[in-house]
Amino acid sequence: MSNKKNSKNHEVKNITLGLVAARKGSVGVRGKNLIKIQNEEIAKTAIKLALKCKSIDKVILSSDSVKILNLTNKNSKLIKLRRNNNLAKNNTPMLPVIRNAINFFEKTEEKKISKIVIFDPTSPLRSINDIQNAIKVFNKKKPDLLLSVHEGQHNPYFSMVEKRGKYYQLSKNHKKDPGSRQRVPMVYEINTIVWIYSRKAIFLEKKRIPKKTLIFKTPVKRSIDIDTNDDIDRICYYLNKKN
Repeated sequence: MSNKKNSKNHEVKNITLGLVAARKGSVGVRGKNLIKIQNEEIAKTAIKLALKCKSIDKVILSSDSVKILNLTNKNSKLIKLRRNNNLAKNNTPMLPVIRNAINFFEKTEEKKISKIVIFDPTSPLRSINDIQNAIKVFNKKKPDLLLSVHEGQHNPYFSMVEKRGKYYQLSKNHKKDPGSRQRVPMVYEINTIVWIYSRKAIFLEKKRIPKKTLIFKTPVKRSIDIDTNDDIDRICYYLNKKN
């Protein structure tokens, strides 16, 4: 009888898990996840938004930093995961961090999720509508990954070159030599406002960009990711202009 119950508990449920992954180290900007925008740490901003989102059933905060783990008080919706140092290195890929969070949740709750929503702290301009609308698109179209993008500022068919042999050529070849940007295919730049993975993509396909990937378009002005100090200045400029 006990085995039957455990088997039932571990069936894949329609559970949406939110993940805020915020390690203490960073390369481009020192202590990036604890930077304050509008008097609040960007990691805390991401946590609060994830908890506020009604379409998210549970939220995991994954960090190797006690300070980050203690940014918020106890919340019945929030699970804090002290991340192993092996998963918090500069060159650690994101997929193992996601798998670790899912495994921790499923072992603790004895339930399997259907999808996971990534709240990267480095996109503090995201809104709750971004997340809610993206989840609606994911539920309707059922891809393995829905990722946020904005219109590319540079186009590999027209304005990006790479070295091939001795000389440089356009990064992507077009059937005809393009005379203007309007004559080349539209390309999109990936940002970190919202990424939604199916459980299958994380454990079976194991690719950052799986085969069944769709895009969720976001405005360029709100799609700034913090990688440099200049990005922080751009975000502050946008917020001041907006206010």
